[in-house]
Amino acid sequence: MTGMDIPRTWEVHVRVLGVVVKILVDNAELCAEVRRVWASCLVPDHGQPTPAAEPAAVVTMRTPEVAGAEAVGVRLRQLTQEVTTGAIRANAGSLLMFHAAALSNQDTGASIAFVAPGGTGKTTIVRTLGHGRGYVTDETVGVDRDGLIAPFSKPLSVRRPGAPHVKDEIPPAELALSMPRTAPWLAGIVVLRRDLRPGRPVELERIDLLDALVTLAPETSSLAALHTPLKALADTVRSVGGVRVLHYHDAEDVEPIVQEALEMAR
Repeated sequence: MTGMDIPRTWEVHVRVLGVVVKILVDNAELCAEVRRVWASCLVPDHGQPTPAAEPAAVVTMRTPEVAGAEAVGVRLRQLTQEVTTGAIRANAGSLLMFHAAALSNQDTGASIAFVAPGGTGKTTIVRTLGHGRGYVTDETVGVDRDGLIAPFSKPLSVRRPGAPHVKDEIPPAELALSMPRTAPWLAGIVVLRRDLRPGRPVELERIDLLDALVTLAPETSSLAALHTPLKALADTVRSVGGVRVLHYHDAEDVEPIVQEALEMAR
């Protein structure tokens, strides 16, 4: 095989959940699109003054067999899932990871985590209430033993207008969202339940520790890999003063809950 026969590969390094994931791309134009979409998580290229750390995971993005923007969009959504999976696996046993969105106070780092399954309003809350605050994540909140959050400021998966079953990967900057300026730490945990009729005021329900563990455990990743996992989960719940379940319909109505948590001090 000659040198001309060797496929060219471009590399993109992103920092997510405190680790570096290397993305291998087989097309220069596609690589540029990956860099655009993942701009908020990019780390410097190798050979730059601050080189990327050794990757904790490697994923591959190949040119779609079918040409067109829609096929690229599908691959970008798949890439987000693969990067997320790689970062979660790399942190198994070290971080307590919730399926959650989070916003932070840009001055103090105080952060609120909204825990919920996919499709229940996490991204909408971030988009609606995130302006002027730190966009920590709309996907996975990873918390260490000291309560610090490893940011995962990934592109947001936004439902396309007129096609509610299709999502596009949108860079945070294009939605006027900013990265955390101060290291985020967990100040509050709220479980989302978007189950009220339009116009109804939000309802906050505080649950006891046992119910909190039962509610939160299914919305974690690699919980069993932690040393004494239930104790780790219980300690985190106690550290934020317990868990509340938020019944709501409109994201705008959640503003007072966000403001309250972000005013907390360590």
